[in-house]
Amino acid sequence: MQGPDGAIVEYQGNMPAERFNHVHMYQEDPLCAVLWYQKHLNARPNGRGTLPTEANCKVERSEKGWPALEKEGTSRKPTGGVTFDDVSVQWYARQGDAPLVSTRGHLADHFALSVTNLDAWIAKLGSEGVRFLPQQTELGDGRVRIEGLGRPYKLGDTRAIMIEGPSREMIELVEVK
Repeated sequence: MQGPDGAIVEYQGNMPAERFNHVHMYQEDPLCAVLWYQKHLNARPNGRGTLPTEANCKVERSEKGWPALEKEGTSRKPTGGVTFDDVSVQWYARQGDAPLVSTRGHLADHFALSVTNLDAWIAKLGSEGVRFLPQQTELGDGRVRIEGLGRPYKLGDTRAIMIEGPSREMIELVEVK
């Protein structure tokens, strides 16, 4: 289904309970992204078989084929994905020749993961060299406040922090008690 803002929403039917269960994204190197998410966010790799290594995770894109949502077709290999609890993130390799850009400000700006000890996650990710991103808050008068680079910011009655994934996707870690 295509929404009024151009977003494409995929439905899967005949589930025991209707729920959000996956998201599709693009990655520069989907198999390398599996390793990044596994290492930094403790994600479970999707699929079966041998996991890639840093030495062999960069794989050439396949020719474009159909069926596809775009007239020019879709390159479907390599693909990769990870699962957080019961929600999976699935990746295709970027489709064009230009490198991927940050998701900030786009229709799918970021996705969020819940964590129980945000301070421990900040220490872990900082020691692993993960890039922290500032949180931008619209002030309503055309100004933007930037805060939180490497430090948590308030999010309702909890705290959160924004990090950058391997292909410049924004990921928010939200502390839950």
